[in-house]
Amino acid sequence: MSARPARRAARKPVAARSATAKRALKPAAKPAAKSAAKPAAKPAVKPAAKRTAKRTAKRTAKPAMAADAWLDELLLAYHALDLDGQGSGVAGHLSARLPGASTFWSHRFGTMFGEMRRAELLEADFDLNVLRGRPPINPTMHIHTRIYLARPDVNAIVHTHAANLTALSAIGARIEMFMQPVALFREDIAWLDEYEGIVLGKGEGEVLRDALGARNVLVLAGHGLLTVGATVGEAAYRAIRLEAAAGVQLAAMAAGKLRRLPEESLRQAQAFSLKVLPMQWAAICRDTLRRRPGILGRGGAGARG
Repeated sequence: MSARPARRAARKPVAARSATAKRALKPAAKPAAKSAAKPAAKPAVKPAAKRTAKRTAKRTAKPAMAADAWLDELLLAYHALDLDGQGSGVAGHLSARLPGASTFWSHRFGTMFGEMRRAELLEADFDLNVLRGRPPINPTMHIHTRIYLARPDVNAIVHTHAANLTALSAIGARIEMFMQPVALFREDIAWLDEYEGIVLGKGEGEVLRDALGARNVLVLAGHGLLTVGATVGEAAYRAIRLEAAAGVQLAAMAAGKLRRLPEESLRQAQAFSLKVLPMQWAAICRDTLRRRPGILGRGGAGARG
């Protein structure tokens, strides 16, 4: 009998047992994270070697991409002008340079506009030494070199023997401001009324450079046209638009007297024409690619040289 009360006395109250159980069920506190387990912090500044390599890669990639797009546009210009009827056998030439460059790209002499592909492009310096691609270079390219040296704003030049404009200049007529599309050329055309012969040296090239001055179009009497631009598109579009205007003017002159548009209207139309010029050129490029797919093949400039 005496043992039972002793066992009952040894038992803990229910409330006490519950509190103890609760304490036992509580999760053990997480041990403090050891500092050695933390990953090492990344350095705020990349190692100098990596930074230099990254900058070099960017500098190399950007000019390469820019040159590639520039050459595509140059090829499109050759074909757009050919489709416009401004190819004339192996005569005529286009060129382009990256802004500020002391070299330029053109085509291998003997190639027609409609035959142009990447492999026919070549790069030359301003003394006409071919640096990349397959020679020969057209010996009359000092028309271009003299202008590039004098006009840092010019990065593309077109020279063709445009039939309508040559006919118009042969009779001593000027491009008249008689219709809206011609407004693009308001106060932007220079004229060389005396035929100077084939431009085979720097001196003859300087004559054309001086005649062009600060304008973007030069009409060569009995010879053809020369247009320049900050981009290939500007120079090529000016050549295409000018030849079209000369054709309309010849037809209008045969029918009667031309009537000049009001000056204020011409000024407004010129500003709008310059604004939409990139859009006009993009449309010509799309049409050229539809009509001549595959002309931008990536054979590589001067691949056969």
